[in-house]
Amino acid sequence: VEQVATGFTFTEGPIWMADGSLHFSDMPGDKRRRWHPDEGVTVLLELSRKCNGMTRDNDGNVIVCEHVTSSVVRESPDGRRDTIAYHWGDKYLNSPNDVIVASDGSIIFTDPTYGRMPGFGIERSQELDFQGVYRIPPGGGTEDLQLLVDDFKQPNGLCFSPDESLLYVNDTERAHIRVFDVGNDHQLSNGRVFAENIGDGDLAKGGLVDGMKLDERGNVYVTGPDGVWIFAPDGE
Repeated sequence: VEQVATGFTFTEGPIWMADGSLHFSDMPGDKRRRWHPDEGVTVLLELSRKCNGMTRDNDGNVIVCEHVTSSVVRESPDGRRDTIAYHWGDKYLNSPNDVIVASDGSIIFTDPTYGRMPGFGIERSQELDFQGVYRIPPGGGTEDLQLLVDDFKQPNGLCFSPDESLLYVNDTERAHIRVFDVGNDHQLSNGRVFAENIGDGDLAKGGLVDGMKLDERGNVYVTGPDGVWIFAPDGE
């Protein structure tokens, strides 16, 4: 393991870009940063709205979860910024946290309450009475949002299996990963616990189940106490 950069407040949302650089959120520090193997670290955005998870869509846009605005936004290469999710019904979302894009262009994101806590966003009351996982259909926007599941304590990292037949979503407060069968339009069924006891869910202590990715063999990589935890497709 090699440390390539340090001195940040709280790093989140790493995303590799086409030029070989890594963009990431320095979330409580309210900055978005870039690391490049030849150029080191630079600041991309001084006031990042305390952005967290980021990914790229099929058209090369960057999809960003913002804690301060309770929004998911799309940033185009030409600098255009569009809000694509910020409310459910007549209430603001909690604070979108992590996001992925399916092969058909659907955007799936988690919505815990961390961005409504001091330091991680702006302290304010929660408007919704649940923490959910949502889908924006291909080409959709703020009025097309779909709620996929609403019984999480604090949904956080998420990823698809290689064939997108399974969706993994972890629950930080419950210290486990759940997996769902994915149907038409990404409707979810047969939710079950895939792996558990990944930390104790105590935000103050750290060592939490949080960011999550999956490789081409179906192995799940997730943050946890003492480092990165890796689970085979059968949960080992």
